[in-house]
Amino acid sequence: MTNDKRGPRIHRMTLFKIPDETNQKRLLDAYHVVAEEQKKLASQKNGKPYILQLTAGKTMEDQKARGYTVASYIEFASMDDMRYYDNECLAHAMLKEIGPSLNLSEPPTILCFEKSNLAAAQDSKP
Repeated sequence: MTNDKRGPRIHRMTLFKIPDETNQKRLLDAYHVVAEEQKKLASQKNGKPYILQLTAGKTMEDQKARGYTVASYIEFASMDDMRYYDNECLAHAMLKEIGPSLNLSEPPTILCFEKSNLAAAQDSKP
């Protein structure tokens, strides 16, 4: 588990079911705005970003996708940083505002976790 003085890093995956490709692109564009805005905010504050990594994209066409068409992954430096993103981040508020216009098949699925130390399992491979 990676820690800094803010606590363990938090990993968050969000899965969307958006049938229309135009709306998928609109969501991905909104994630781009989130990434750019958090960079600006970090430079104005103490220089530490609240998002350590953000990536989003269309899922691969495969039955294992179970109808999910867009996925995002965000790594936060701490639980407090994820709370900031959820409750105070203006770019995330904008992303949530466009949600109803994207014709989602259902609400997004959001999964959050702290990273487990898998080094021992990886070291035992032949």
